[in-house]
Amino acid sequence: MPFSIEFEKHEVYRSLEPGITIGTTLHYGGQTLNCEAKVDTGSEVCLFSRDCADALEIDIEKGFKETFRTLTGHVAAFAHDMEIETLGLRLETIVFFAESYDIKRNLLGRQGWLQLLRLGLIDYNSSIFIGRY
Repeated sequence: MPFSIEFEKHEVYRSLEPGITIGTTLHYGGQTLNCEAKVDTGSEVCLFSRDCADALEIDIEKGFKETFRTLTGHVAAFAHDMEIETLGLRLETIVFFAESYDIKRNLLGRQGWLQLLRLGLIDYNSSIFIGRY
């Protein structure tokens, strides 16, 4: 039986780049930061680099600290309430910032992003579709 799903936004991502990278804007305390993040359906949370927190002038240690297990070890990060914008959709959510400056990749994970959206993906033609849930 066929199903229909409607999406608000569509974008073609760069297929020659590893992973699925989309433009992302973080909004916090009157500050705005444009960056790129990887869509990671296996990531538990949205995790951004410490450099992103610095650019937004966030004192990350004032956030809730959590340690995540990864394939290569543990990553400590701090949670902060903010707005995140992807493909023109702006959402109020929680984003984690890595404690260590060694973490350079930004991830759009399940809690804080994916659970707030409908996601469609056609990798054959590098198309990503999102809509509010």
